[in-house]
Amino acid sequence: MFDYRFYSTHDTEKLISLDEYISRMKPDQDTILYLPGDSKDAILKSPILKKYQKSGYEVLLLGDPIDEFCVQHLSEYEKRKVKSIAKDDVNILDGSDEISKKKLQKLKEMYKPLTEWFKKHLGKEVEKVTISNKLEDDPVYILTSQYGYSAQMEKINRAQAFANQEKAASYMLAKKTLELNPHHPVIKEMLTRVKGAMGGEIDESVKEYAILLYMSLIHI
Repeated sequence: MFDYRFYSTHDTEKLISLDEYISRMKPDQDTILYLPGDSKDAILKSPILKKYQKSGYEVLLLGDPIDEFCVQHLSEYEKRKVKSIAKDDVNILDGSDEISKKKLQKLKEMYKPLTEWFKKHLGKEVEKVTISNKLEDDPVYILTSQYGYSAQMEKINRAQAFANQEKAASYMLAKKTLELNPHHPVIKEMLTRVKGAMGGEIDESVKEYAILLYMSLIHI
């Protein structure tokens, strides 16, 4: 029996078990959700957390490095999947009805010029760029692949690697997906600028702002 306890968005001051979490899950929810970070307070400020809270999903707050070490190989508990909302394979907010799916697909098509330009501009920095329905107020967020390290584990391993210069190049990098919030005014304006270039040279201010958005995330 897994008896490790965590803080959660349900009560940020009380440690709970996975069984307690399951007792409060939505009837159609099949996944135990968690978010790792440097500390509980830092996690609570994460842009990716807001939409889940607004939608009524409880999220476990893994503010200690040992927390993610304990959970990262726990893919299932009591027939429920266990996933980090910082990974790109969590689609619980996508909606299972046809209207939600068609709406998301339409947004992806609409923003294709921008997502393709972002991927070309950032190059190997990201594995892919896509439209997100997981963001409430922020323009962009970086998720990591369901396979390999999370961004938090990369940060921990990178710190350990650079503490030992002989191993500094050996840490594993997380595969990053940049997600864009199609409802944010900055992203809307960037789409307009990219489409307006019509295959010509993109304004330097757009290029600089794209890099600024990306760099602000990887240094959080």
